[in-house]
Amino acid sequence: MPYLRKLASGNWQATVRNHAGERFTETFPLRTQAREWGLEQEAKLRRNAYQDPQAGKIKFAEWHDRWWEARVVEPHTQRGDASCIRTHIAPYWSDWGVRAIARLDVQSWVRKMVVDKKGASAIRRAYNLMSSIMRAAVDENLIAVTPCRRIDLPREAVKPPQWFTVEEAQAILGELQQPWQTMALPAFYTGLRWGEQAGLHGHRIDGRRSRLFVVEVNTKSGIKEYPKSSKSRREVPIPEHVLDALARHMRGRDRSGVVFTTVTKGRTGRLLDDGNWRTQTWWPAVKSAHYTEADGTIMPVPHYPPHSMRHTCASWLVQKGVSLYEVQHLLGHESYQTTQRYAHLAPDAHQAVLGAWERLDSQLIVPAGATSNKGSSTSR
Repeated sequence: MPYLRKLASGNWQATVRNHAGERFTETFPLRTQAREWGLEQEAKLRRNAYQDPQAGKIKFAEWHDRWWEARVVEPHTQRGDASCIRTHIAPYWSDWGVRAIARLDVQSWVRKMVVDKKGASAIRRAYNLMSSIMRAAVDENLIAVTPCRRIDLPREAVKPPQWFTVEEAQAILGELQQPWQTMALPAFYTGLRWGEQAGLHGHRIDGRRSRLFVVEVNTKSGIKEYPKSSKSRREVPIPEHVLDALARHMRGRDRSGVVFTTVTKGRTGRLLDDGNWRTQTWWPAVKSAHYTEADGTIMPVPHYPPHSMRHTCASWLVQKGVSLYEVQHLLGHESYQTTQRYAHLAPDAHQAVLGAWERLDSQLIVPAGATSNKGSSTSR
């Protein structure tokens, strides 16, 4: 029977133990709820305890292969996951028995990756995959509980978004040839991802309403009929001069087709490849682009990737007072936290703090004639 305890708050806490002696607790408003939860958990643990004794002896490599064949993910995700598993997971875990893996073993594996100076992002991806594999083992009654719980992971440093000034963006446009000038222009004004730009179809542009609709996306596997996430499918306002540029580009073209395709002789009309476009179009333009500062100094444009056009769009809007909520919708961010990276660019981002200092009854000052050797311990 589960152990039930009434807390000082009036709630009831149920505790159960697995065959390894580990405790699991949950809290409920009513005693009956706590008891029902405890009985359900004990039933699950009993089912695991009386399963085929050979089931838990399966090797990690064999279980991974079964899990891999059954999962459903996008092709580009599958490629990235395969590389991560091949590099970080399989070499360490392949020969382990699934039931032999304990929580501390997982923590030691994470620690080893940290010591080996693997990046925080790579470690987190590897851990998330390992966690998925072990959760599936729980679902299949190979193990009672997942060892991937309460694991300390390295923190990922949040990098500020890289964005171009208007002068830098104009310099890049000046170095791009057509039709790539026209392709880059809406990226600066709509924040579309590169795959959304390269997958844009002509009939998704609504000139009368000054809108375009993000529906298709160009991937390494071809055109998908849905973007990155549910919030990525969206309606985006677009300025008049950008619409005019797109309309000029679309003259004589089939509006049911993709707006931007290859122009190389003998290969015209094919879907764009992200890597080729960066190498042959974007990086040469950025390398050649220069702009003039207010004092007449000629400066090179920062060496930022195409995705920075998306950051630039968000940065310009926030600087002009557009709310983060509206920017989130425009860019199709799934999480508001992603959009908050631009909060420091808002015109009033630090106004409350500065205003508080100004309202102090008196201010700290440094006397005009102060010198740095007052109170010095230098021997005379």
